[in-house]
Amino acid sequence: MERCGRPSSPAELEDHALIGYDQQTDFIRQVARTLPSEFDRERFALSADSDLAQLAMIRAGAGIGVCQVPLAKRDKKLVRILSKHFSLPMDTWATMHEDLRNSPPCRAVFDALSDGLQRYLSD
Repeated sequence: MERCGRPSSPAELEDHALIGYDQQTDFIRQVARTLPSEFDRERFALSADSDLAQLAMIRAGAGIGVCQVPLAKRDKKLVRILSKHFSLPMDTWATMHEDLRNSPPCRAVFDALSDGLQRYLSD
């Protein structure tokens, strides 16, 4: 963004290197329908199917990409852009096999993970 400035519209993404997915999955096909056409696989300067690899490229300043908002808020170098155009709310579920729910150790781990996840999502 330092070289090309902060985009104020999806059309201005054409001036930037974009980071995104490599292989299109069913989930990505569903999400892609909600995104502006400028954020298209053919436009990606860098791509990886690993969310961690994409995040590493974004943090390294290699381009503009997508990551979870709570994750980005923890990193003071990342800046949210085009929030009115790019918002991908996702349902989040924590589940446990019914045979394990009455096991005190399993229940303790499940409750701790659920509490941590709720704190993370509420940030």
